[in-house]
Amino acid sequence: MTSYKPFLEVNDLKKYFPSNNYFLDKGTKLIKAVDGISFTLKKGETLGVVGESGSGKSTAARTLLRLEIPTSGSVHFKQKNLADLSETEIRSLRKEMQMIFQDPFSSINPRRKIGEVLSEPFEIHDIKENIGESIKELLNQVGLSPNHAYRYPHEMSGGQLQRVGIARAIALNPSLVVADEPVSALDVSVQAQIVNLMGDLKEQLGISYIFISHDMGVVEYFCDRVAVMYLGKIVEMAGSQKIYKNPRHPYTEALLNAVPGLDFSKTKQKLKVAGDIPDPSNPPQGCSFHTRCPIKEKKCEEMEPVLIEVETGHFVACLLK
Repeated sequence: MTSYKPFLEVNDLKKYFPSNNYFLDKGTKLIKAVDGISFTLKKGETLGVVGESGSGKSTAARTLLRLEIPTSGSVHFKQKNLADLSETEIRSLRKEMQMIFQDPFSSINPRRKIGEVLSEPFEIHDIKENIGESIKELLNQVGLSPNHAYRYPHEMSGGQLQRVGIARAIALNPSLVVADEPVSALDVSVQAQIVNLMGDLKEQLGISYIFISHDMGVVEYFCDRVAVMYLGKIVEMAGSQKIYKNPRHPYTEALLNAVPGLDFSKTKQKLKVAGDIPDPSNPPQGCSFHTRCPIKEKKCEEMEPVLIEVETGHFVACLLK
């Protein structure tokens, strides 16, 4: 019997940056943007990554794609350790690992026509055959007409440009797409269209997604599993239904309670968090969430919880659970 090998496996991934005062502090302070996260992703699965701004979501995405070099930890993609690969091998593998960015206006060159933008992936990987036909097909796949190839970015709406960003991401038939807040810069009326498009492409092309968002409603609709990040760490991870029906971490519950129109509360009094996320260069001792947690106990200030499986497929880092 063969053992199960995950499509993507991330183990104890860390990414630290020098703080702005790194030299003044004699190198003692580091920003722990990503601080030891681990997870797996199955082929065809969508993992949602949620948390407030400053929780480390985007840095985690860039690091696992090797757009940032990790401080430590490992990323295995299709059983290949990315740290063992040469630059040439990484470049070749990027055909299978692509990214959709948050702001389509800043991620697309304003001086190039849309057709030229969509030709970039083929040019980078030295693919010269049938580029024109491929661009027409890409535009059709994302709901745009061939005539859009002759437009400049400023002649298109935000929703249309994000469709172009998606087309660029799928141009080389990737098996993994990391979407970093792909709808947060769009009007609410357009967000559903883009999410539905991504879902259709998942079914048509067999894409696996890592879907980064602060919108818990969108994540519930689109994702199979959810990882909740706080101050560089995963504090809860489970199937989408488990997260939304039975959250086990107070931070997760507070995020859900903040969603307008979502009638959810495990407790008689809805949990809420006040204040801002702490400075990642000087995180609190013990549980990093204890400075904002409405149900903390003394031990939370002294002991750091680890992520443990509290029931099948449901992982939580909380001393009170």
